[in-house]
Amino acid sequence: MELLQSTRTLLLLSLILHQTSAHNIVATCAKTNDLMPKESWIEVQSNPSPLHDLDLQLIGQSRPLDPLSLKINWSINIDGSIHSITGTWIEVSIRSHTSSSTVKYRCDYQPAFTSNQCNYTGLEELRFSFTSTDVHIEPEGVYKAVVNNLPAGPSNTQSKSKEVAAPGCENKQMSTHSICSEEKPLKIIAVHKGDEIEVTFESQAGSLEYEILLIREDEKLNHTIEKTSGKIRTIIKKFPYPGPCENLTVLIKPHLKKCGRVCSWEERDVKCYEKPELPPIEDENPFALICTGCAVALILMLICLCALFGLRKLLSKRGLNPVFTGPVRVLMVYPAVDSVFQHAVMTLADFLQSHKDLNVVIDMWQRGSLAEQGPLRWLHSQADQADKVLIILQSPQHQQIHTSIHIHTDHQKPHMVPGMPDYTVPASAQELYFLALNLVASSAHEPKHHHKFWVVHMNQGGERCTVPVQLRGCKTLRLPRDLNTLHQKLSSRQGQKCRSWRIWSIRCILNSKKVRHALLQLDRSQINHSESENAHLTGGVQVSSKGLIP
Repeated sequence: MELLQSTRTLLLLSLILHQTSAHNIVATCAKTNDLMPKESWIEVQSNPSPLHDLDLQLIGQSRPLDPLSLKINWSINIDGSIHSITGTWIEVSIRSHTSSSTVKYRCDYQPAFTSNQCNYTGLEELRFSFTSTDVHIEPEGVYKAVVNNLPAGPSNTQSKSKEVAAPGCENKQMSTHSICSEEKPLKIIAVHKGDEIEVTFESQAGSLEYEILLIREDEKLNHTIEKTSGKIRTIIKKFPYPGPCENLTVLIKPHLKKCGRVCSWEERDVKCYEKPELPPIEDENPFALICTGCAVALILMLICLCALFGLRKLLSKRGLNPVFTGPVRVLMVYPAVDSVFQHAVMTLADFLQSHKDLNVVIDMWQRGSLAEQGPLRWLHSQADQADKVLIILQSPQHQQIHTSIHIHTDHQKPHMVPGMPDYTVPASAQELYFLALNLVASSAHEPKHHHKFWVVHMNQGGERCTVPVQLRGCKTLRLPRDLNTLHQKLSSRQGQKCRSWRIWSIRCILNSKKVRHALLQLDRSQINHSESENAHLTGGVQVSSKGLIP
């Protein structure tokens, strides 16, 4: 019984300790270099309690002449979402004579709202304040604070902003600022315009008046005093002077608190130039001017439209679409056969790549990416990005011959055509080919993806029964008969032919000849393979019209 009573007492004391009064919550703010709070990277489930009020104050220190500081006051509504507040984000924008920057602060609360340790009974809002020591208040500076609780909502609509402007050098506390007390050189421009002198300069903060003196050598010609408000602004002073312009000098002296009447003079020679005489302007009817302007604008618009339609018609005649849609991405996949077939495939790839509107992707040109990603991942990513996927097939005769050679002599090299480069068949070609067949089969019920797969036969013949089952529903072309058709249908600009541009015509013709020559070499290789196979099958015995010849 005593043990139970002691346990209840401990639970009651723990509850009293954890139910801290809301008045004891303290906001601790620190300057941060983060571009945004860390909560911005977290998906927000619910918006926290919004700011109820925001206020900015410029406060002085204990002594009257101490510089001003920026104090930020804000309050938070107490509602059911206050427990989701993780902190407060403050951004202070500074626009002054010497600075244009932004200072950011993050404020954390102790104890944290998320700890559920505070008692808010009877309260509608909580008030907090923070005095910045990183923002230096300058005369006539403008300071803006944007404050919001964290985590911020998707549209950040719960933030509040406030702006405050600092007084100028006439203020007692601002008068001791370095901007108000330092004497700086003036930027003076003095010009003689006709019968007057125009003087332009930028005033200094803290100077309430300027003396302006016009002299020629030691003769004083004009003297005036320009009153200012002590703020930095551009002053333009004009005074009549019908005399000659030679050897004129303007002197200006500010009256600062630091030096008073003994501040130094700034001088500048007067620039002279003759004011051009403009012809008298005759009174014209404004309605006539408006009509003339409208007519000119209409004529220019018609000229632009005619030029646009003419350009479009010219491009249309040449088979060009005026709107550039970017190059067509073409992926080529082929089986591993021999170096002759490999040479034909690479020649076809070069031919298609020579067209400016085609971007060909083939394993031989992306060995680094293929080795890094692996065949499966590389093929799927390239097929997704490609507009067309060409699956190159060998002729049935070449396939049968190549298979029989490997059955009878595993170590025999395929017959090489003289003058043809020895292309090494990549080890990845056969694996990519079978993966492509599976990819075609898996997209058979998706017309949007299935239409991009085309079959290209490297011969004029080829029967349907020789085509793999997965490819029988694909669009089929045969080389060299459909060489130009393949080129045109893959182009992003329909109907464009090689003769559209002279420079591309030469490249297309040369590469087209290379493809046809490679196909001819492929046919010759098939004939040589056939003769070799027949000789192997007859055991070295030839057949003539008179009988067997040993």
